[in-house]
Amino acid sequence: MNIGKNIYRAFEIVNKTHENVAKLIEYSKVLTEETEEFEIMSPKFLRYKSDTDYWGWNINQLFLLFQDTKDRKLKNGWRNGPIYVLEIVLYSDAYEEPMIELAKFEYENIRDFSPGVSPASYWHFTEPLYDVEYDELEDEILVAEMPEEVSRKHWGVNRIVCKVCPLVDINRENTYEMIFGTFQKLKNI
Repeated sequence: MNIGKNIYRAFEIVNKTHENVAKLIEYSKVLTEETEEFEIMSPKFLRYKSDTDYWGWNINQLFLLFQDTKDRKLKNGWRNGPIYVLEIVLYSDAYEEPMIELAKFEYENIRDFSPGVSPASYWHFTEPLYDVEYDELEDEILVAEMPEEVSRKHWGVNRIVCKVCPLVDINRENTYEMIFGTFQKLKNI
């Protein structure tokens, strides 16, 4: 097989995957508007991107942030409650296939947050998700209390509750249940 053709086909697959992820992101936004249960807090997805680091040329982890519409809106634009994180992991040393991580980030004082969030703020979510030890609860739900140094470095996050599932398990028929149904379960933990 020709190496050049293999590279070309690999990029075709990556581009098709990014196209499908874009559809998932847009459909998730539509679902938040239709159901009015969650509000999207990151109009653009959060990600690592760099012009000088080749690893940053390939966006392989994307984050969308949501909050429960039942939580009171604050003057800074955030809501007085946890941030629910949808992370789409296309490639990571942590997994052998594309996954989604659905997490609830609980904070010490969200009132002190600056308004809005930059796409480059991804590291405030990726580092706490991957740099701590989790305890496993029932139904494959993981929970971690944040060490003080992690909390101090990442906006005062105190606790994370999350669930991981294969990205390929999500389709148009089950998107709501897989993402927002999981957020509803995490809300009570």
